Amino acid sequence: MGALEKEGLAETLVLAQLEELARDDVDWRGGRILTGLYDPGRGAYELSAQAYSRFLTQNALYINLYPSAGRMEKDVVGSLAELLRGDDAVVGNMTSGGTESIILAVKTARDHARVHRPEAVDPEIVLPVSAHPAFHKAAHYLGLRVVVTAIDPADGFRASVDAFRAALSANTILGIGSAPNFSHGTIDPIAEMAAATAERGILFHVDGCVGGLYLSILRRMGEQLRDFDFSIEGVTSISADMHKYGYAPKNASVLLYRNRDLRSHALFTCSSTTEYAVINPTVLSSKSTGPIAASWAVMRHLGEDGYRRIARETQAATRAMIDGIERIDGIEVLADPDMCMFTLGSTEISIFELDDEMKQRGWQLLPQFACGGGPANLHVSVSSSNVPLVGAFLGDLAESVASLRERGPSVDREHFARETARLKDCPFEELVMHLAILAGLTGSALPERMAPMNTILDLLPAETRDRMLAAFINAG
Repeated sequence: MGALEKEGLAETLVLAQLEELARDDVDWRGGRILTGLYDPGRGAYELSAQAYSRFLTQNALYINLYPSAGRMEKDVVGSLAELLRGDDAVVGNMTSGGTESIILAVKTARDHARVHRPEAVDPEIVLPVSAHPAFHKAAHYLGLRVVVTAIDPADGFRASVDAFRAALSANTILGIGSAPNFSHGTIDPIAEMAAATAERGILFHVDGCVGGLYLSILRRMGEQLRDFDFSIEGVTSISADMHKYGYAPKNASVLLYRNRDLRSHALFTCSSTTEYAVINPTVLSSKSTGPIAASWAVMRHLGEDGYRRIARETQAATRAMIDGIERIDGIEVLADPDMCMFTLGSTEISIFELDDEMKQRGWQLLPQFACGGGPANLHVSVSSSNVPLVGAFLGDLAESVASLRERGPSVDREHFARETARLKDCPFEELVMHLAILAGLTGSALPERMAPMNTILDLLPAETRDRMLAAFINAG
């Protein structure tokens, strides 16, 4: 668009331009997106949109002006605390998403340690390699060291308790586990990990952003799951997103603390400027009440019965997918998941080429690079909108795998490996140029087929890969 329009445009023209801009976006209503989309169905969606719009303007910073924001937030927080088996002492706040919840959990641990753990002179957080990147982001922002521990591919890529316990030190201020890890959908051994931190007076955070609500519903339905919530004494905080399997619109997450004393270390207060006094329990100050109201509305509309129905249907679809995949030669599910998320791997075909094939057939999956002892894979998150399309998914997947097995790889991974090894000592700018040509990049736009680029990125050390990805985004 460039410069601001000299004269304003008619509403109809602006709306038409928005439709044009969205022309190449994926169809989120079509049920073929298998990652990052959590669709509760049209009725709940329309209700949440109305609630969001009704409270779009109210600023949740000013609960003195908009007490509705505080009341709805308290209701949502209380409902999640009860689901996660917290007692009356548990408190919390709504945030703009899992990343903000995680940053706050890490910030709380840092400030708590300044008071209660002065011996932690070089504070660090200890987390499995399967933990969400937001913890690394939080440590980067807050000036903390990250100690990464091993996972066990033979145990569903769950955290190794022995490796986690061995990494704890006098400088550890926070331990972290996932329920589940996003990559493979499996719950870490939270009870054992939290016991190890509790023995040393270290806080322990459970990342339940993707599964906190969903797993709690499954447990109430009688599913046998590992404990992961406040029923474990050593768990001191839990994050759980409403905009994932809580089925609220973005951006809405909840961070729960074991008690008010712990939450006091999350607060930021400042009255020492000429401006108004600021006191915030979250990173954001001004924030729309829209996501809070939408979360409140969806929870009240669905109720426990509604969440149970969705979970029942979604779990059945997930199991049907996994059972169907077991009958397709050439691919496998890498771990038996604890909820409606799993990963596809293969020793026969390129998983990145499979992603391209499925994309040509209208499906959106999520490639993940080899890490932590596991191979490159494709992540699948099953949501209610995918339920009617299980047969179509399995049919297209079988066809794609058969096609790739018959014609062989179009990406020569061994050649790419030789080239990346040959170029590894080049100056970074030269490395980027050569590998971009090798991947078929001709400009700032992504190529139609991503397998060459993803193969190259998978072959690179993580640090180099991160630099390349940052350079690409920065050039856009």
